Amino acid sequence: MVSDDLEIILTGIGKVNAAFACGRMFPMGLTRNDLKADIVINIGTCGARDLSGLFIVNKISDEATGRDFYPDIIRVSGIPEASLVTVDEVKTDPDPGVLYEMEASAIYQALSKLISPDRMIFLKVVSDSGDVNGITTEYVNDLIKSHLPEIKRIISSVREGTGKEASISNDDLYERLYASTSMRVQIDELIRYASSLGIDGRKLFAEAGIDEVSSRASGKEVITRVRGILTHLH
Repeated sequence: MVSDDLEIILTGIGKVNAAFACGRMFPMGLTRNDLKADIVINIGTCGARDLSGLFIVNKISDEATGRDFYPDIIRVSGIPEASLVTVDEVKTDPDPGVLYEMEASAIYQALSKLISPDRMIFLKVVSDSGDVNGITTEYVNDLIKSHLPEIKRIISSVREGTGKEASISNDDLYERLYASTSMRVQIDELIRYASSLGIDGRKLFAEAGIDEVSSRASGKEVITRVRGILTHLH
């Protein structure tokens, strides 16, 4: 523990270590309601062919399973966004414009039942282009330190928003809209599309009449309403 409201945990390398660290951080028995004020910021290094610096991750892909995850990123001036691929082994031939590392997808999956996507932030600093020879602990520490002003700015932005009302979760929307599997896919797609426009998609759903939904049919009407709003805004 480094302050009254900030705790730092080192996960170690790889998905197994990352998932285990999440279990230590939030023991069994806790629920989403217990942690509605908690925010997780994953800070680490990554490889990339043609990128450098610090990035906020807007999409996480797990190479082994093919699954994609979408943290709801905060917007901080001057911090670029990038997509990230979590791999099981070091990627020696990274694709252009993509970040590679070994923990993020495990952290997202381990915490997704407890922490909503708008309260998970993934920050990655490019440390190499696929060749990890010469990457030492000292080098990584110095690299992270060089980006501390930006990282502190992000933490400050998070603290400033902590007192605001939390966004409704995807699971809450599924339940309140009586969502079928295909409806869940549509909800997820609309939320991602809203995010690309700089809009809180979950809040948009919450304001589109979900309190009046009493059946799957009326849930579909809300989805149609949200789609119409986003189409008009675009």
